[in-house]
Amino acid sequence: MTRARIALLAGALALTVFAPSALACPKGYSYTGLYSQSKASGIAATISALDRPAVFGSTSHVAGWVGVGGPGLGPGDTDEWLQVGLATFGDSSESRLYYELAQPGRSPEYVELASGIRPGRKLRVAVLELPFARGFWIVVSSAGIAGPFYLPHSHRAWAPVATAESYAETTRCNRYAYGFGGVQLARPDGSWAAMRRASTLEDPGSRLRRHGAAFSATAT
Repeated sequence: MTRARIALLAGALALTVFAPSALACPKGYSYTGLYSQSKASGIAATISALDRPAVFGSTSHVAGWVGVGGPGLGPGDTDEWLQVGLATFGDSSESRLYYELAQPGRSPEYVELASGIRPGRKLRVAVLELPFARGFWIVVSSAGIAGPFYLPHSHRAWAPVATAESYAETTRCNRYAYGFGGVQLARPDGSWAAMRRASTLEDPGSRLRRHGAAFSATAT
């Protein structure tokens, strides 16, 4: 389902322009969020859908998630990531709690944890490397703990991301509004600290408003 464009973490500059509402939306993926300026052992945030998403096209989706890794960031440039958050799929306004796991040499696995998440409901979610087992990660959410999952070469290797995401099958614009509160990064010992230093992802047609360790991401 979601494929983080984490090549941005390798140095690509995030766009900060806004597409005029009269223009068609570009097909494909777009992002609105923050990525850490330092590597960490996990990331947590309280995520909510601030309004009902609108998704157009049977294969389109929007999502708000936190995660680590990305395409080509695993051993031998393989895809490797772990993320957790809210997602809404084509021609639906229902938000679902999910996580997605990509391990080297395997197809990404999408796992739905809960459905029917209403706008305004706040969910605390996290991905965390186990401090006593390098390379083993868990997902923490209101649905409990999932994992551990082995992600080779992941120890202190990635800068975590908190972002909204849209995949557009057509040139009709998907709409979303996500709130991210209490964004924190995990230290190697498993303790947490607010994510203070972060760079911005803000693709055309979206807007990010940041307030310390919290932000909102919208696309209209």
